[in-house]
Amino acid sequence: MIRTLLAAALGLPLMLHAASGGPDDYGYIWKDSDEPGGPVFDWIDITSSGVLVTGLADDNFVGPFVMQTNMPYYWYTVKNMWIGSNGYLVFNPANEASPFPIIPQAGGMEDYIAALTADLTFTGAGNPGACYVYDSPDTTIVSYVNVPFWQQAAPSYTGSNTFQVILNKADSTITIQFQEQMGLTQNNDIVIGIESLSGDIGLQHSADTYPVANYAIRFYAPAVPLLDITDAAMEWLSEAGSRGKVLQRNGPAFPMTLQVLNTGNQSVSNVQVLGQVLNAGGQVQATGTQTIALLDPGVDTMITFPDEFMPAASGTYRFTGNLSGIPNELVLANNSLTQELTVYDTSSVVLGLDWAGTSDDGVGIGWAGGNGGAGVYLEAPYYPCLVTATTIRIASNLTPVGYYMKVYDDDGVGGGPGTLLDSVFVQPADAGAGDNSHPLSSPLTWTEGGLYVSWEMGGENVNIATDIIGPFSLHSFEILDNVWAEYRDRTTEDFHLGLRVEQEPVLDIGCTNYFGLIDGLDLTQPTVVRVWIRNFGNQVANGFPVSYQFASEPVVTENYSGPAIPPGDSSLFSFNAQFLPLNSGAGAFCAWSDLSSDMEQLNDTICVTVNVIAGIFEPVHEPVELVPNPASDRVTLMGVPAGPYRLDLVDLTGRSVFSERFVMGDRHLLDVSRLTSGTYHLQMLGQGSLYTGKLIVAERP
Repeated sequence: MIRTLLAAALGLPLMLHAASGGPDDYGYIWKDSDEPGGPVFDWIDITSSGVLVTGLADDNFVGPFVMQTNMPYYWYTVKNMWIGSNGYLVFNPANEASPFPIIPQAGGMEDYIAALTADLTFTGAGNPGACYVYDSPDTTIVSYVNVPFWQQAAPSYTGSNTFQVILNKADSTITIQFQEQMGLTQNNDIVIGIESLSGDIGLQHSADTYPVANYAIRFYAPAVPLLDITDAAMEWLSEAGSRGKVLQRNGPAFPMTLQVLNTGNQSVSNVQVLGQVLNAGGQVQATGTQTIALLDPGVDTMITFPDEFMPAASGTYRFTGNLSGIPNELVLANNSLTQELTVYDTSSVVLGLDWAGTSDDGVGIGWAGGNGGAGVYLEAPYYPCLVTATTIRIASNLTPVGYYMKVYDDDGVGGGPGTLLDSVFVQPADAGAGDNSHPLSSPLTWTEGGLYVSWEMGGENVNIATDIIGPFSLHSFEILDNVWAEYRDRTTEDFHLGLRVEQEPVLDIGCTNYFGLIDGLDLTQPTVVRVWIRNFGNQVANGFPVSYQFASEPVVTENYSGPAIPPGDSSLFSFNAQFLPLNSGAGAFCAWSDLSSDMEQLNDTICVTVNVIAGIFEPVHEPVELVPNPASDRVTLMGVPAGPYRLDLVDLTGRSVFSERFVMGDRHLLDVSRLTSGTYHLQMLGQGSLYTGKLIVAERP
């Protein structure tokens, strides 16, 4: 009574009279505990029988809680439930914060029960608020106990609210009970009601009105619905949640998979389904169409189109799914979905990972009190990679103040942020507006799963920039009092927040081919051993031993000290010590590199089988005349003595592309029409000499 008189004196709205309401467009009505035939207030204490809900903070939600059995709700049933800190239950993951919209209202959060939807909070030192959930095959109960309203002044909360929602699956009723209500919320912003997934069908009990203690409201489903609902929805793209995906340039193809659900209570037929991948310029990269002949109420179907997206260029893409061809459909907004696809060039030594594009709203967001932050979940473009820094764009930092940059493993509950891997405090002098990169305290190797990155304010008046041009990743989070929640505007914004990753240092050198030595070659004279060395790693290589050996003869080892070999390149190494054919015989002629910490030793060695004949000839190396050169079809070889020869063409990687034996007259015609354009090394062995030349194969018109 004291609370009632005080509120009346302040001119605040209270529920003082018996009432009922409805029906809404579907047929739901409500009655309260003062209405004849209405519910009787009968509080059910689940603090011992239920499960304590953890993770609730300020303006966040947790879940899903999977009910044992489906709850009939409007023209469909629900099984997964998320619990909001602001006093609501929602059947699709969504976050709602003050100001709260009236019910019904399409757009924003939909498919929910507003029990006492107000600016409640579970944060602040000594906050007594708690939440419990109880579930059985016929009943699910969620109780909010001693939960206060949020206020900016210390201790950041005021008042107390104890209420519960009872979902009766046997009779499809929804009961909301209020055991206690004390205190005021800002702007008296309170909503109580239910809303369907369509958004524009729902039933509001009250708005901006405080419930009294020991009061109950019950929502009744219609025995006969007032509407026949024809509606199908694009349920998800790729997988449930339709969150952003990371792809590799020239990597595996991306399958265009989506799922369609009949969300109405009428069968639909001949539904046209279109899936497309578009680049940033809106150009179609892959497309697929399919017709669903029949889809009954509550039934879903998954479609994988034959066409796949081949990520040939890095950049941001969007995968879209669209439905059409459904006459008299109630809801059109759920006929389309878009998923962000980010393609990275994994050959780049350094990559910046984030979901944001170049756009910036110029304002950004921060949290009152300076105790909030933002987070993103990132996928690796490849494994392993080295994480060296966090990246962020600061929209403004007026004071200025510092902030924390943190990296978490995804080993938390439900794949959430778990183990803290790195934390760096950025001093105010280094926290100015613009794009900033902050080195980790120690680089870490990313070998599996995903990582969470957070920006946490070190004081007030600092804002992180947001990207407001789609597609959006749905991988963004807001952080209040160290509690993570999906960002309330994640469907329309991405944070400029990410990681800088580098290729894990890989040292890998190997011998790939000889120049002048081939299987079956007769060695009759001292021979210069030349071998192609390729850098298979991602670090520049130099100063390593290279060896050769014939059969069981002594090993010859020299140090490569030529030009440093960049990653992916090759270099032709010539041993100073010639091979001397001192003993006749056949055997393996092998060359190999010996780089310290070599990653892969299987590519270190190259071998050919040769015949060594102890000879008496001195080595003679002469050039061969090539006409024309460059050539596109045929080239004439001249300027060498007549007789039998072995000819070999080797490309710049050391790979043999052509070999033949022939008898030379005054000239020999060589057909190069099947070779790709480029530069080749030519060598002819015969008549006691090695004749060499450089052949350029020109592009053909």
